[in-house]
Amino acid sequence: MNEISQTNLPTRRQLHAQLDRMALSADAKVLMGKLLDTTAEVAGKIIEIGRQIPAFVTDMLKRFPNTGLGLVIGLTLTVVIGAIPFLGVVLGPLVGPILTAFTVTSGAMADMKNSSLENRSTCFRLSWTQ
Repeated sequence: MNEISQTNLPTRRQLHAQLDRMALSADAKVLMGKLLDTTAEVAGKIIEIGRQIPAFVTDMLKRFPNTGLGLVIGLTLTVVIGAIPFLGVVLGPLVGPILTAFTVTSGAMADMKNSSLENRSTCFRLSWTQ
């Protein structure tokens, strides 16, 4: 069983360096920097939530690449449909969620076909121990 623990996370310095190299606006970088520095205290232990979230997202994208691609394609097509003058206002809210659900489901089915069910059923667990 794979786990995400505080010991195998990238350091804050590494995450901030990656953030600085991204092609984002300065406002977006400031908001992402605040997210990276977010911590919470649970049961007397400090948990670096800002480092856990990117680790969780990248782990999920590594485990289920087709599902992530399906999500990106579905959301992109939803935005394109919503941008159609006049019709987009009506079609976007109706077709967008259905289209996104279809592409995510297609990606998930492809992920299931490409890997053994046993490996996916164990998935992962978050470990807060150090």
